[in-house]
Amino acid sequence: MVLPRLLTALVLAPLFLWALFLGSVPFMVFMWMLILLALWEFQHMAEAGGYATQGMAGIVAGGAVTLSLLFPGVRHQLPFEAQAPAFAVMLALLILVLRELFRKDKGVSMLRLAMSLTSLLLIVWPLGYFALLRDLRGTTEALRNGGFQAALFLVVLIWTQDTAAWAVGMSIGKHRLAPAVSPKKSWEGALGGLVAAVLVSLALRETWMKDLFGRGEIVVLAIVLGVLAQFSDLAESLMKRCFGVKDSSALLPGHGGVLDRFDSFLLSSPFLYFYLISVGKVGMF
Repeated sequence: MVLPRLLTALVLAPLFLWALFLGSVPFMVFMWMLILLALWEFQHMAEAGGYATQGMAGIVAGGAVTLSLLFPGVRHQLPFEAQAPAFAVMLALLILVLRELFRKDKGVSMLRLAMSLTSLLLIVWPLGYFALLRDLRGTTEALRNGGFQAALFLVVLIWTQDTAAWAVGMSIGKHRLAPAVSPKKSWEGALGGLVAAVLVSLALRETWMKDLFGRGEIVVLAIVLGVLAQFSDLAESLMKRCFGVKDSSALLPGHGGVLDRFDSFLLSSPFLYFYLISVGKVGMF
């Protein structure tokens, strides 16, 4: 189990960081593909749990909403740029409703629509905001790489916390954190991961992000983001528990699926994005 997990990480991590380094558009293309895979995983988990889904129509609708969020080039071509995401949601709803109108088994139409809308809210919007972090621009010359710094900061924080939580939990974990949802997670692992997240955040701030975050600010942010990441993880575990599956898929040996690897970003990404926008250090330019 450890070897496949390590080998997958050695392949996935450099590929992910390479896309992040290349710039906002390559990273958004990369994230768009990941989101489509995550939507596919959600559909298959739901079907495995006996829930009716819209199949490819749901994935296409989710892909349309994702495009409106991620690609500035697409948004800038529209005369109503600010309303592009809302327009995409309307288009997605049209696709989903039309698909149901031509189905014979209309008895579960509302259930299929509900599953598709759930996937938009749980997957597309949160992971879309993670990709948008990379597209942020600093309001000063010192913060010209603010979006890249913010996205990389969140990646390092979450990966460090996940690794530390796993290691501490395996070593000394005795008190179950949420036994009904995720029996293997422990309070010891959660606290160990949170401490590691704070320490690595401080190290990043002192060596690379002094213009983006203050010392006290980074500590508070690390705690909030770390807690949100753990809640995101538990939320995905609850979803899998409801569907009766162990992993979201088997795409990533040792890690499960895309959702299993990126579940910690579901709540933390939107929070960090809106926090940075609200304090005015970075923005969409």
